[in-house]
Amino acid sequence: MPQPDPYRVLLVDPIAPTALDALRARYDVTVRLRPAPADLPGLLHGQDAIVLRSGITLPGPVIASANQLRVIARAGNGIDNIDLPAARQAGIQVFNVPSVSSRAVAELAIGLLFAAARHVAAADRQVRAGVWNKAALAGTELTGKSIGIIGVGDIGGHVASLATGIGMNVLGSVASPTLERREEWAARGVQLTTTADLLVSADMVVVTCPLTDRTRSLLDARALATMKPHAYLVNVARAEIVDGHALYAALDERRIAGAALDVHTAETGTPALAGLDNVVLTPHIGAMTDDAQDRIGRALVEDLERALAGRDATTRIC
Repeated sequence: MPQPDPYRVLLVDPIAPTALDALRARYDVTVRLRPAPADLPGLLHGQDAIVLRSGITLPGPVIASANQLRVIARAGNGIDNIDLPAARQAGIQVFNVPSVSSRAVAELAIGLLFAAARHVAAADRQVRAGVWNKAALAGTELTGKSIGIIGVGDIGGHVASLATGIGMNVLGSVASPTLERREEWAARGVQLTTTADLLVSADMVVVTCPLTDRTRSLLDARALATMKPHAYLVNVARAEIVDGHALYAALDERRIAGAALDVHTAETGTPALAGLDNVVLTPHIGAMTDDAQDRIGRALVEDLERALAGRDATTRIC
């Protein structure tokens, strides 16, 4: 009996080589990394599944034009680059693998805190230029300071564990701070409070919440104005949660001490914030460790197999 043709899978963002090899062993895989938006409809024609990260956006018209698409697989956290109502209407299963990279993102968040508070980037630039002005690099220790985590979930929970391990006092905010959640997080050393109170109280603020209508521009000019003058802000969630213009003004005018950003509105070119010396910038590398990429790849392959077989992926979105 002839074997059925393998499912066709389009890969438009990089994944771990071991995961790519596993997909190629199972499916007919087409690799077109970071294609132009205009090329997506043609590339999706006849494909059963698409695998993407944050580098590609799938708008409603593109999803609607995909005549055979059954699965949209997001290799990592977040789904804000996918038109979920359009996918739902087309009967396409969407899944992501949100928790397997949480530890890696949390470790970067703490690393960025250290880098910002100890002026690591500025110190590196000085030494490379042959300048040894230590007095200009006096920083802030994290031990004994308070850290506020906006959106305590998988990533925020790991940030909290790392922070308590170095002797920080941890505050957190969540969308629905029920008594049960307060007790749950209190047992882990996290005091839940409102985002407004967190901004006023914390010496260090880390953004780990998802981008939603509620959180878009959550940290606007008014919110940033409530932070302590010596406070540092780290964003490893989504750029749009923080008003970019307001943040630039707050940093430029030294109304907050500094910031470290792993997420950006546009992942291309040179951000305006690069012109400031109290900012540390990384190019969305929160999940970019070999360990995390291997975990993401294994979870992706397993869930894609489930979804193409007509079963629910572990983290089915729609």
